Amino acid sequence: MAEYVGKKLLGEVEEVGLDEHGSPTEYFGLPPLDRLLQATTDARPQSLKASTAPPVIELMSLAPGGGKTHLLYHLCTIAVLPNKLGGKQACAVIIATDGKFSVSQLAAQLQQLLPDYHTPEATTENTTTAIDEEVLAALRHIHIFRPQSLPSAIATLDSLQTYLFDKTRHYSFDRQVAFIAIDSASTFYWQDRAETEDAAFVASTSTSTTGSKVPALQSAYVQLGTSLRNTTQTFDCPAIVTTWHLNLLPPSSASRGYRPQLPALQPILRLVVRRLPVRKFPPGISLEQALRESGDRQKAVGEAKFECFVNEWGLDERTLQALQRVGGGFGFRVKEDGVRMEGE
Repeated sequence: MAEYVGKKLLGEVEEVGLDEHGSPTEYFGLPPLDRLLQATTDARPQSLKASTAPPVIELMSLAPGGGKTHLLYHLCTIAVLPNKLGGKQACAVIIATDGKFSVSQLAAQLQQLLPDYHTPEATTENTTTAIDEEVLAALRHIHIFRPQSLPSAIATLDSLQTYLFDKTRHYSFDRQVAFIAIDSASTFYWQDRAETEDAAFVASTSTSTTGSKVPALQSAYVQLGTSLRNTTQTFDCPAIVTTWHLNLLPPSSASRGYRPQLPALQPILRLVVRRLPVRKFPPGISLEQALRESGDRQKAVGEAKFECFVNEWGLDERTLQALQRVGGGFGFRVKEDGVRMEGE
């Protein structure tokens, strides 16, 4: 009996590594995001903690203009700015597939984080020239590729080692890779799905007469996930994949869990990015009341508040509680001159 009780109590003991009590790992240099990623890593079973594979995170938007690419601009800025300005003084790789990644908006985000940009002298010619030179110097360390197909995106990932290890082709040879991002991984979803289904149909009809078993056909996203993980291991850096909510039914604003669209990419942490909705006029409101509230509503629209929260789909209770202890997400605002984190 005593032996049984002892084994039962021992099974309830939670193993905690020494690394869980130290300072959190700086993955992206954005504290609320790093805390979420650290909590996810610490909550994993002990058998998986031995894995040295760099983490992959997903940023899913529920609708166009959801804010995920603006958040990516902010992370790029942190990655390439010098240490003295709070950056990581590294480089970033962006595989932009949907044509929405804007260099001009990225430059505006870089300006917003430069101290000189907020001084009274920022409008003088000398200061303006200095700011432009700093922005240009930072942009040189953001490497943007624009593949036009899923096979091309895979080939781009596979060729990054050759490109980045060639110091004659860029300015970042002496810099660490902060992260690799695919924006958006969903771009080729419907094309890949159609091609996979067509190939499966052809295979089934060609083998129906012989009675042989139809071979299992894999989506090209499986290869994309493999190439992404191999590349992050080569450069020892995390990765970000942005995705769209592809379900036909509109997402509920109250939901905190959304079915993953591209499970083959195997992100360790899934996040949802969306613009906070503005409260609608209640039914039966009078014209006078609507006019009185219109100013507050317009102010709420102008603030452009967004939230980034954990996608709870498929999370076990332990991981969910660990993520909730570190806030479960964070907020930010998108202004004309870039992203500002909540509290700034």
